Amino acid sequence: MRPKKFTGKIRTDPWEALARGPREVMASLWEEYLTEVSPAVKGSGRFRLLRRRIEDAAGYQDIFGQWNVLPPAGRAAAWRRLVETARRELEATREVCLRCGECCENSSPTLLVADLPLLQQEVLTWNEVYAMPVGDVAISPEGKPIFLQEERLKVREVPGTRQCWFYQAAQRRCRIYEQRPEHCRRQQCWGEPPPEPEPEEFLHRGHLFRQIPEVWDLITAHQERCDRVKVRQTLTRLAAGEEEAGGFLFEALHFDHHLREVLTREWGLTTAAVELLLGRSLTEFLPHLGFRAKLTPEGVFKLEPRRSCLTR
Repeated sequence: MRPKKFTGKIRTDPWEALARGPREVMASLWEEYLTEVSPAVKGSGRFRLLRRRIEDAAGYQDIFGQWNVLPPAGRAAAWRRLVETARRELEATREVCLRCGECCENSSPTLLVADLPLLQQEVLTWNEVYAMPVGDVAISPEGKPIFLQEERLKVREVPGTRQCWFYQAAQRRCRIYEQRPEHCRRQQCWGEPPPEPEPEEFLHRGHLFRQIPEVWDLITAHQERCDRVKVRQTLTRLAAGEEEAGGFLFEALHFDHHLREVLTREWGLTTAAVELLLGRSLTEFLPHLGFRAKLTPEGVFKLEPRRSCLTR
């Protein structure tokens, strides 16, 4: 059970409050002190981990338990131990990754050219990475949708979350930490966000498959016939009443659907591996634009407006 937060009026002199007040006063002042001196945001994974490290090292639970019977000199020594431990731990971890999971739970890494060896050595497999072609929708760190101007490859997320596929939340550990991608290494939740990589830094499907003609030809054919930028343009034209523009969209939907079936049925690829070759399906892309495509029993896609979407 967490100690009750002190809500009394002893605030004008914190030293007097520590000398005279009960353990709830000490706990309240301790929390205020940590919040003030810690560079981590209160409530963040890093703050919680730092607090645990400091309190374990300083013996906080013993101090809290004995506080009411400690004489003023004993209280002063105990408080000094807490403060000195906090300063020591904060200095030692000022620019160090503590594996708190703050970055890992908010996003999976986007791969850079420097990460190519991770795929070549199968640290990352086809089932753990997916493509995001030009025009696809990504989610910014602030949770806003953005349309990509360059292709990216991204590590998968745990379904239904933004958590990285390799992060194990219960154990607070990354399964590939020692061989984690460059994007992970650049993260620094203790300071300013790192600058966005330059466009030429992003790893893309060309780096992996350009030298394999049978695969690369398939990727480029799909990209041409299912271009996400053209899909968005087509929807705009349809909204303006240009019904003839719909031909490209419906051809793209059917080509995308049937090619994925061929790759899973005849090539024996998993659905996840297909998403590395082709990106996520157009039926998953359209809801971000305010529409959904439903395949009828006759094998024909029907386009319907979607009530809620990320962007319009």
